[in-house]
Amino acid sequence: MAKITAFVFAVLLLAGTLLPGCGKDQVLDIYGGLVAAAGNVGLDSGLTLKGERKFGVDKYTGTYSAQYEDFTGEECPFGGTMLQRRENEHVTVTAAIEGGGGAKLVWNCGAEEPVVLADGEGTFTETAYLAPGSNYFNLEFDHFTGSVELTIQ
Repeated sequence: MAKITAFVFAVLLLAGTLLPGCGKDQVLDIYGGLVAAAGNVGLDSGLTLKGERKFGVDKYTGTYSAQYEDFTGEECPFGGTMLQRRENEHVTVTAAIEGGGGAKLVWNCGAEEPVVLADGEGTFTETAYLAPGSNYFNLEFDHFTGSVELTIQ
């Protein structure tokens, strides 16, 4: 993926120097848009999710509600990739997990170590400061039967 990204950036840079009226800022905007679009690939589609997802103002926010029956696997309802973020940009993550078996909510934030925001049964609220790059909120299950309510705002 890194090689493809570097290649696309090189092509855009070359195009920016060869095409009249296409400055560095425009090339970087185009590249940022391509990176953001590629970042959506990491999200589960609405067809593969076990529950119902509603996006908020972007793909990093919204609500997700699901019921599981002896489910082992992972779902990624929210997240994406952006080159730039406003300083101190954050989201509030609230998860309510009820049931038996293993269930975790994990924030995968770029090159940093994953952060476990919720583990096991209960209601959890955390603040996540989004860094430039990839930020995904994954649900990980091990023979979980129960329900999950997730809100990110």
